[in-house]
Amino acid sequence: MASRRSFLKLAGAAALGAVYARRGGSARQVSRRGHPRAAGQILPPGEWPVGVRLGRGALGWGAPILTRPHPEGTQLGYVYPDDVVRIVREVVGLGMAYHTHVWFELEEGYVYAPHLQPVLHQPQTPVDAVPAEGLWGEVVTPYVDGLTRPEANAPVVYRIYYSAVFRIAEMVSGSDGTPWYRATMETGINLYVPAATLRVIQPEELSPLSPEVDPAEKRIVVYLAEQALSAFEGRREVFRTRISSGANYFGEDGVTLLNGTPRGEQHIWSKRISRHMQGGTVEAGFDVPGVGWVAYFAGNGAALHSTYWHNDFGIPKSHGCLNCRPEDAKWIFRWTVPQVAYLPGDITVNWDNRGTTLDLQEAS
Repeated sequence: MASRRSFLKLAGAAALGAVYARRGGSARQVSRRGHPRAAGQILPPGEWPVGVRLGRGALGWGAPILTRPHPEGTQLGYVYPDDVVRIVREVVGLGMAYHTHVWFELEEGYVYAPHLQPVLHQPQTPVDAVPAEGLWGEVVTPYVDGLTRPEANAPVVYRIYYSAVFRIAEMVSGSDGTPWYRATMETGINLYVPAATLRVIQPEELSPLSPEVDPAEKRIVVYLAEQALSAFEGRREVFRTRISSGANYFGEDGVTLLNGTPRGEQHIWSKRISRHMQGGTVEAGFDVPGVGWVAYFAGNGAALHSTYWHNDFGIPKSHGCLNCRPEDAKWIFRWTVPQVAYLPGDITVNWDNRGTTLDLQEAS
């Protein structure tokens, strides 16, 4: 006889398939904006292979699939936002922009790497029960629709994406008897998703890195001209990655250029495992749920955090924050102080207890 956990896993996968079948379907021959999709390469949700490296079309206008990793390659098709394709490998060619020359080779053709979010499809076995205080969960499928109630035909609240992080408040039974999670955000919004789509984050994943090092010896340097970040323990560099800081934009007078990323010495004063980020204007606003591994370091709300809506690191793109790859943001979150307990999952300190120093420099 199958175990209860095996049943829950199969039932969760069935619910996931039902949601995707309604929302996704096969779109292999569809054309949008005059660009044909690449026939046979776009994987509909029901055909996402488990544990295989995939790419999701990043939010924006989409990207061409070319015959070679070069801007002058012949176009074979197009990858639109939320299209999912199989990534064969990374190659170096000639970039479409100066900051990176990396391309993803597909089964046929190449897509410039900044235009695809690397993702996996890893359906999970749901937990037996969610404690009253809740759990933290990470999206482990290219995307899933968060619904108003636990049934496949319910209205969509948000489409949520691979690596986004949410608080799991409870497990509920779907209209067909399959397990769903109710995920919550600090904005009071609830999302219902098939339980197979979220991986429960374990408390040990938040254990501090290099706890033996004096916190005063930990320091982050951000090189804005290079769009790079380094972490130091004393004089020793222990981590380095590319980031995307604030892009220049015109202020209300239409003349003055502004940039939301502060300069100089800053200190981490608040951290959150997950944040629903909203702001901006009607013309240039943002509304991104489930932003993970957030560390605020400036009074204007600038933070260092995970980013799932683009893969274009190494060039300014944000409203002032420091965008990082999800795995990099999580490393920094664990390495810096103040430390964050699994529950409630956030902390704010005063000036006397300020956290790790960030030194934001124009150039190295």
